[in-house]
Amino acid sequence: MNKLNLEKKSQTASYEMGETVYVLPTCTEEEDPESFYYFKQFEKKEGMILEVIEHPRLQYRVKFGQAEAVLYHEELTNGNQRDVPITGTDHQEGWEGDKVEWYTQKEVADLLGVSKATVYHYGKQKKIIKIQDPHRLHKEARYEKAEVDRLVYEKQSLPTGMSPNEVAKKLGLSVQSVYKYIQDGSIKAMAVPYGDERITYVISETAYQEAEKSLKPTEIQRPKKYEYYDSKNDMALYQRFHSSKIPEARVVRNEENVFGFYLHNIQKWLTYEEGMKTYSLKPSYSIHQPPLDYKGYIELQVPKNEVVFYPFLDYLYEIWGLENIRLREKSETVLLYIKAGEKPLKSEVFGIADILPYLINGEMHHEDDTLILRSPNRKTSFELPIELLETISDLAEQEGISISKWVEQKLSSITTK
Repeated sequence: MNKLNLEKKSQTASYEMGETVYVLPTCTEEEDPESFYYFKQFEKKEGMILEVIEHPRLQYRVKFGQAEAVLYHEELTNGNQRDVPITGTDHQEGWEGDKVEWYTQKEVADLLGVSKATVYHYGKQKKIIKIQDPHRLHKEARYEKAEVDRLVYEKQSLPTGMSPNEVAKKLGLSVQSVYKYIQDGSIKAMAVPYGDERITYVISETAYQEAEKSLKPTEIQRPKKYEYYDSKNDMALYQRFHSSKIPEARVVRNEENVFGFYLHNIQKWLTYEEGMKTYSLKPSYSIHQPPLDYKGYIELQVPKNEVVFYPFLDYLYEIWGLENIRLREKSETVLLYIKAGEKPLKSEVFGIADILPYLINGEMHHEDDTLILRSPNRKTSFELPIELLETISDLAEQEGISISKWVEQKLSSITTK
């Protein structure tokens, strides 16, 4: 148990009765929320010294309009900075904290693994009992030990694991997507109490590994739609938006994998809501077209710093449509899968010669203002015993790929040996 050990100040350079003073904040909300909120109510108000309290520490009773406050010497100013009096110690009898065991605000924060501001709000919400100190004899707030210990025990009893934020970062998803997958059961999570009548979720290591298999695409899998498409706001990665205020904005994701807008001219990232309300952004073209019959895909890998990068993506979104392309962002390039087929190509910005160097797989031709794409794969069929087919299906599922891709990989590994 902590022992009461109060501070007092010497009487040097004290203010006088009736003197006009102002509050001089000595901390931020993060450093000491208790004092911060105490100062806040008297901020920029003129006060008058009603009483000088010399023991156990130099402080003053100050009148601010109709309200009164007790403030330390260093928390006041009359426009001229005064020397802060020297610290001493003393014992003050009769203080409520002398009767119970307690923790300081910092100790509570450390025990619960939260910020000091959260501790302050816990006290306001009556989750823990704050020991009253109307004359501010102690600068740091104190809380009854029994209630804090109860909260610590409850917290230790909760299931352990990763938060939705941590899972989002590891899977390369937005936090909103993780919550959506928790709701539909794709990610198994335990609901735990959080705040007043609220809950949060904890994802165990086992549940995360299961989600990773089904949701996190591997390098050998084609991109999944959530990697490049925000279905809620109907916008795709690197899609072009504009307004009368902003000539060009591009859809990008921030460090939390949340889709938003990047304004190149001022080098600023905006949330979707900011882009819509503040800058009235609107899409420069539709990103939807009828899906082509499946005849395979061609693959390209285009560096982000190439001049052709944005014009080519704009062309794909507008002419081929989101239904016929897939996209995976890498650190310096973007991997593109485009359905084999034919679409018009009448661009004054780029030609086929500008994009051919980035073709990885497949064929690309330009004839009579038409871009012709041909997949390198050809459809075939062969018969296998049911038991063998089931085995191959299970192995492909374990690796998160199709049966065709599994067979292709195994055959490729044999032919390259």
